[in-house]
Amino acid sequence: MMKMFDQKRFKAEVALAGSTLYELSEKIGMNASTLYRKMNGISDFTRKEIQEIRDELGLDANTVDQIFFADVVA
Repeated sequence: MMKMFDQKRFKAEVALAGSTLYELSEKIGMNASTLYRKMNGISDFTRKEIQEIRDELGLDANTVDQIFFADVVA
C-alpha cells in the first residue's frame, strides 16, 4: 500500500469551503501553478503548507489525513 494525495477530495473540500483553487493559492501565498504541480505529485506539500490549507479550509485532522496521506492500493 502506498500513500498518495487525494486530489478529488481536496477539490471537493475547496469547493465546500466556497473557494476556488486559485483563491486558495492566493490566500496561502502560493503561486497557482505551484499548487497545481503539488496536486499532481510533481512536488510535495510541506507541513507548513498543509497547515495553512487546513486552517484556510477549516479541515479537521482526520480530513487532512484522508486528503494528504490517503492509502492507495498499488
